[in-house]
Amino acid sequence: RNIPEYMEIEERFGIRSTFFFRTIYENGSINEYEDDIKQLQRSNWEIGLHTDPSSIDDLEKIQHEKEKLELITGKPIIGNRVHFLNYNSELPSKLKKLGFLYDSSLRHSKDQIDEKEMGHSIIDGVFEFPVTLMDAYLFTYMKIREEKIISEFQKTLDLGRSLSENNVISVIWHENVLKMKGGRVYKQILEFLTSQDDVEIKRGIDLVKILK
Repeated sequence: RNIPEYMEIEERFGIRSTFFFRTIYENGSINEYEDDIKQLQRSNWEIGLHTDPSSIDDLEKIQHEKEKLELITGKPIIGNRVHFLNYNSELPSKLKKLGFLYDSSLRHSKDQIDEKEMGHSIIDGVFEFPVTLMDAYLFTYMKIREEKIISEFQKTLDLGRSLSENNVISVIWHENVLKMKGGRVYKQILEFLTSQDDVEIKRGIDLVKILK
């Protein structure tokens, strides 16, 4: 339960991010996070849906998950990310029908970062922001050691700059890794990113407003 710690760290750097919440758990319930979700909303963090992998082929299942989360938020959810990055070509059209504006579930490779893993596209009317840097892949498939994580962020920024002045790089940092080896460098990551004059850290909803 590291959400208060994440809020404290981001507050220190004047940052607001997007928290994606699951509504289907192997052990537990979304209701256990109700107070966290409401506190995040009150303080201007964005809440998105972390869709279950088993739901992506069924419009009604996604709708049920969205409505379940909206019972807590009290307002529409417009951002989505599928658990385990489970993605297929029919997902965007389903999300569009349900009122989502953006998704961040697409990743082409598990062990490298290139131009396909950044930027954005519009698929069936929904903005797709590929997953560029994700803790789970950095630590496993890419085998990046903790002391090299900032260097990996630097390399990724440099690649993005070479491709476009206004490139989009999506960072996913899981709630449970904050005190784990590797995950605990989140504060240093924010220190690094906020020290870059040409980097702006945005919630998904804000990015969509800029790009529309």
